[in-house]
Amino acid sequence: MKFFLSILFSAVFSLSIQSQEPQETEIDDLFSELDDLTIEGDNEVIASFKSTRLLIGQSTERVKKSQLHFRISHVFGKIKGIDNFFGLDQINNMHFSLEYGLTDYIQLGVARSNKPDKTYSNSIKVSALRQRSGSKSFPFALSYFGSLDIKTREYFPEARNNNFSGRLEYVNQLLISRKFSEKLSLQLSPTLVYRNLTETQEDPNAIYSIAVGGRYLISRSISINGEYYYTLPTFDAHSARKNTLALGLDIETGGHVFQLFFTNAFALHPGKFAINQSGNFFNRDINFGFSILREFSL
Repeated sequence: MKFFLSILFSAVFSLSIQSQEPQETEIDDLFSELDDLTIEGDNEVIASFKSTRLLIGQSTERVKKSQLHFRISHVFGKIKGIDNFFGLDQINNMHFSLEYGLTDYIQLGVARSNKPDKTYSNSIKVSALRQRSGSKSFPFALSYFGSLDIKTREYFPEARNNNFSGRLEYVNQLLISRKFSEKLSLQLSPTLVYRNLTETQEDPNAIYSIAVGGRYLISRSISINGEYYYTLPTFDAHSARKNTLALGLDIETGGHVFQLFFTNAFALHPGKFAINQSGNFFNRDINFGFSILREFSL
């Protein structure tokens, strides 16, 4: 029931927005440039991915100047049987985000995830280098993503509740991608997550991981996406079986991008899923999730 209420809410929200906005060409063709590999001349190779996220992780794409992206993401329970309707009876996590293009190369964002720590995130993405074609070609795109996460849940023991600095986490990522053809794009993402306060004294404050991902376009509006976060085994609790894996589809429909995915991650912000805190994908710890992205011109 929660699944269908979520879909109904998203559909009603979309229809209400469309009924209030003028039917301008840029709204109807909001993502039309995503089908092009290059522009004639020495220009940027555009649309390596359909949105600023591969699936749950960041991509090198950024929000353009004076554009606003609103995204709603859900992850449901584990797909293990009909008793909970293959996980759809349970909403495991809900994530809201707003991303704004301050310039064509700087994106600012705010987000909130309800699990596991009721986390608020403040982020910045800087597009440092762009892949280019022509006589001044450059082989790849490079972006930096940084996030300050604030955990707001109640802790036990309660003594931790008054430690504000212990609620802070810092995420730093280098996003390196290349569009090899109109259909194929790949990305590499070295990641550092620093936690001011860990669950135990044995846990490290700094955890490193490397993500690999990509997309393959199967039609003008649909692509197959995947990403894998390998956490470096620098701590005793490390288990390679809990590295995050996500597989899914991007579906572009005019002013929206829908993402449908399967993942072993229960969290939707990299302060959790990038540090070896997911389930075991190959032991059926798999969740279904989806995201709905809407873009606005301001």
